[in-house]
Amino acid sequence: MRLSSTVLILLLILTVSTAAQSANSPRYEVAGGYQFMRDQDMAKHDPDLSANFPAGWMASGGAHLWSWLGAVGEVSGSAKTLSIPGDKPKLRVYTFMAGPRFTRSAHSGINPFAQVLFGSARASSSVLGVRETVTDFSYQPGGGIDLSVAGRLGVRFEGDYRIVRAAGHNSKEPRVVAAAVIGF
Repeated sequence: MRLSSTVLILLLILTVSTAAQSANSPRYEVAGGYQFMRDQDMAKHDPDLSANFPAGWMASGGAHLWSWLGAVGEVSGSAKTLSIPGDKPKLRVYTFMAGPRFTRSAHSGINPFAQVLFGSARASSSVLGVRETVTDFSYQPGGGIDLSVAGRLGVRFEGDYRIVRAAGHNSKEPRVVAAAVIGF
């Protein structure tokens, strides 16, 4: 009896909050764009190597649960080729993450947000045809702003600080994102 009452109350809250959302506010969104990532551990261990991963992409999808809370899933990839003599090693980092996004809706078309995503980071390196891959737990607190451009089209500017838990220590990877956002 108590469980059914709790479920009924939660469904009522969800229904009321969904109905209270503005008609102009999109319920779902997809985003895709460019990311620039830096591996701080690589920079610390070998200052002669560039720790920047300039070739990056990200794609995400989200749902607005309430006017202030959403759920988001994101996949991203970063790649670089090391500039050393001989066969140039290729490094790649892919992430698969999801979590809550806290939003402050504004009527001015500028919507700030904060989020924390959890998931996995998969790093691979290849040199002389040999590939090594590891997958580890990661989390990524961050935030940014969505700027409304026209109708349901917008632009996102985001900054995050990804932490990858690997081999008993935390690897740190700050990143910046510029993306197009489409709401529907």
